[in-house]
Amino acid sequence: MFRPPFCPDPSCHYHYLPPAHRQWYYHRGSYATAAFGPVLRFRCRLCGKDFSRQTFRLDYYVKRPLDYQKIKDRLISGSGLRAIGRSCAISHHSITNRIGRLARQALAMNAALLGDPDFRPCENLVADGFESFVADQWQPNNIHLLVGSQSQCLYRFDYAHLRRKGRMTERQKRERARREQGYVRTRVSIGESFSRIITAVEDLFGRSTSSQMQLYTDCKSEYLEPIRVSPVLAKLNAAGLFCHRQISSHLPRTVHNPLFPVNYLDRELRLRSADQVRETLQFSRSVNTCLERLAVCQLQHNFIKPYRVDERKGKRLRHAEVAGVARKRIERWLGWLFEWRAFYSLVNLSSSEELAWRRAVGNVDRFDGGYRPAYVMM
Repeated sequence: MFRPPFCPDPSCHYHYLPPAHRQWYYHRGSYATAAFGPVLRFRCRLCGKDFSRQTFRLDYYVKRPLDYQKIKDRLISGSGLRAIGRSCAISHHSITNRIGRLARQALAMNAALLGDPDFRPCENLVADGFESFVADQWQPNNIHLLVGSQSQCLYRFDYAHLRRKGRMTERQKRERARREQGYVRTRVSIGESFSRIITAVEDLFGRSTSSQMQLYTDCKSEYLEPIRVSPVLAKLNAAGLFCHRQISSHLPRTVHNPLFPVNYLDRELRLRSADQVRETLQFSRSVNTCLERLAVCQLQHNFIKPYRVDERKGKRLRHAEVAGVARKRIERWLGWLFEWRAFYSLVNLSSSEELAWRRAVGNVDRFDGGYRPAYVMM
């Protein structure tokens, strides 16, 4: 018999602290559905909110259930949305909707396990970005990655818009100027995006158990100012506990390069996600769907993919385990991740994760982040 864990109304006291000693809801019968059969209904005794079992499921508002694990496996294997849709006999718009649901689950899991105050990272960090584009090559981007130097765990990613650069003809320069006049959104700069990465660095180093913490980046000048103005890193630096090291991006990208962890993630993302493959027809049409795909890839990389494929079968550590997350916690989350919904009001997201969750970044040439289903913000 299903028992609702809490009231789904964020304004209700029982949403956060449902009483354990008595039943805080009562049954309101059931209703019939073609997709899920009879569904139980309930009402909160405190706020009077009506809800059902479907309110707590990942398939909330869905008219046709699909296998989320199958969609995730196809997505991280480099399949495009239309190819996944053909394999599931459904439109690619529905696949995009399911990927968005999976992405919010992934963001919630990452925030709960890697953002937990009890999680104590004990490794140096590497930060860098890789360039791609969204919609067309007039809208390039730089996606910053924050990676553990030993675990190669992807702690955070963040998005920055770029201006098209490189050698251009006069005609191309005029075309760029014409497009920029029609932009409806201010670009997210590299400095603004990297400032959010530094906020994550402050949080992780503030909980770190290491006696000497180092942040490796390449030699981009935009990285220096967010590090310089950080009061947390300045305090750690004054105490001799923090050091920022810049590594030339022209050095060979071998395992001996301090930037290897982020170069490795760069390669993995371009291999696993079809929209990140260079010069491809399967590029993302929207910044928000690009970030949602990245969130699913982050879930696969941190919590499912083995740290080393050739490890003994009995061991098979994941990247998050190497970073210090207990396997029991990972398995507990994976046990309900593809079935039960994570609620926005109950998840402590970072600023980067919240932008991806709320679909708040968007393309520079159109308002594409305004529509959010009601259940996204519950």
